[in-house]
Amino acid sequence: MLYHVRALKNGQCGVRRYITFGDEWDETPHTYFLYIWLITGGEKPIIVDTGPKDVESFNEATKEYIPIGVTQAPDETTLGALTKAGVDPAEVGWVFITHMHGDHCSNYGLFPNAVVVVNRNAFPKGPASASADLRDRLRLVGDEEVLPGIRTFHLGCHSPDSQGIAIDTAKGIVVLGGDVAYMFENIERDRPIRAEDIEACREALRVLRSKGDIILPGHDPLILERFPGGVVA
Repeated sequence: MLYHVRALKNGQCGVRRYITFGDEWDETPHTYFLYIWLITGGEKPIIVDTGPKDVESFNEATKEYIPIGVTQAPDETTLGALTKAGVDPAEVGWVFITHMHGDHCSNYGLFPNAVVVVNRNAFPKGPASASADLRDRLRLVGDEEVLPGIRTFHLGCHSPDSQGIAIDTAKGIVVLGGDVAYMFENIERDRPIRAEDIEACREALRVLRSKGDIILPGHDPLILERFPGGVVA
């Protein structure tokens, strides 16, 4: 099965450069865009990452390294972006989470009828350890084909549960790497993000590049320049 992939802007913020690039120490903030990813072409819409549920709390918790907090125009909230794209969250069948950080996962409650796909390292004790509103629709995965033409693979690096999503499209395999790469420069110049194990992140970048034809980072504003309207495939 071949799908269509579209990036929906979910806000923006300013993150210190030393977070983006592990090989430098520059506290100057630079612009990140937040994205949710809309996958269509199957029986029901699919979402990759949900965006933040509570922007104010997220900004307070991350202000040391995200000094310019997340702001969202009305059509950049998760609900606003999906509505603009003509998608009813109640109709979404699957939500894939690249990793369990608040700006990527905390809005899963907006999708009451979706199966939520998370790397098994997020819940090493199994679904029973998840919150009550999640455990009954949680699917824990590893390196596998979850749906025809959509595969997950473990990456680590940014977090133990970080995973990539590979999606078959008419333009080739599109790979969503979450925060293993914040920017295209991480991928294209082999510059790992800041993390405890830089070499593990370098290996994660190698794996990411090996999995497809169009490799997308988690937060680069250039996504909307390289793919006008966010239409990747």
